Amino acid sequence: MRPAGEMTGGAGGLGAGYRAQKREFLGIGLSCLPDEAFVDAVRQAVETRSRLTISFINPDYVLRGHKTAGLVDKMNRFDIVLPDGWGIVLGGRLLGLPVPDRQGNDDICPKMFTLSAERGFSNFLFGCSEGTPEKAAENLKETFPGIPIAGTLHGYWDVIRGHPGRYDEADIEMMVQTINEAKPDILHVSIPTPMQQTWVWQVADRLDVPVIITGGSYLDHLAERVYWYPGWVNKMRLGWAYRLTREPGRLWKRYSLDLMAYGGMVARARFGKRQ
Repeated sequence: MRPAGEMTGGAGGLGAGYRAQKREFLGIGLSCLPDEAFVDAVRQAVETRSRLTISFINPDYVLRGHKTAGLVDKMNRFDIVLPDGWGIVLGGRLLGLPVPDRQGNDDICPKMFTLSAERGFSNFLFGCSEGTPEKAAENLKETFPGIPIAGTLHGYWDVIRGHPGRYDEADIEMMVQTINEAKPDILHVSIPTPMQQTWVWQVADRLDVPVIITGGSYLDHLAERVYWYPGWVNKMRLGWAYRLTREPGRLWKRYSLDLMAYGGMVARARFGKRQ
């Protein structure tokens, strides 16, 4: 394994090729990859030890990206950016983009875990509250027998230190050292936006990990069960409603006022193009 910071796939490598394929969507580069192509990209990155960074956008992230200085630039640095939610799928299609399907963490990561179990790719789970990554790892091992879990580390260091939303440099160094010593093939970064985007680009050059993928609250889902959405919810495309009933206090504004604001952005982009 190469020393930290010497991962292949720089300006002309694997990641650059996927960045070039992204399509512009409300100022953010969106990947329009079928699931199979995405999984193959992960396989190539691990087998060739090439850096591949992966993130997601949903309507909330789009709005925050345009309200938070520098966040869109950080989003656009990721090699692959997948559509997290039907709001992005439908918005992208309205603007003429060939968005294949919803591809949030809950949708796409189980396919990565299947690949990991088959190929022996090791996963490191970083983020969420104390004990959550360990519970997530237990569920992964039960669901995908033989999957290598390189390590776990919670992400509440900012809360423990008394300054939520910001890590101390000493804690960042500890995180980097812990992850590198575990030598994972795939790193899951499950901390909030915009904190996760900032963290990735603070440490990417110091990490010896081929694949880095952000996850928001995904480890919370994994700690409960791997296939978090019931089948009927996925079939009826009601993931937003399912989440809203579970966390109404936190999500009511996201799925009402914010979703209307996002719809307005899509409408302006569509009719602006027609003009």
